[in-house]
Amino acid sequence: ALNGFISTFNIDWGSMSAAAVLTILPTMAMFALASRWIVQGLTAGAVKE
Repeated sequence: ALNGFISTFNIDWGSMSAAAVLTILPTMAMFALASRWIVQGLTAGAVKE
């Protein structure tokens, strides 16, 4: 999808950057909301009994 912003002689850096930010925002939002459970799960999995 980001490849569409690249032509033979020109790269539309503004549009490519905007598309990249819009693509990563939902992932970052989900991590921000679920980070507590992610860290708890990683910690619980790393503890040996």
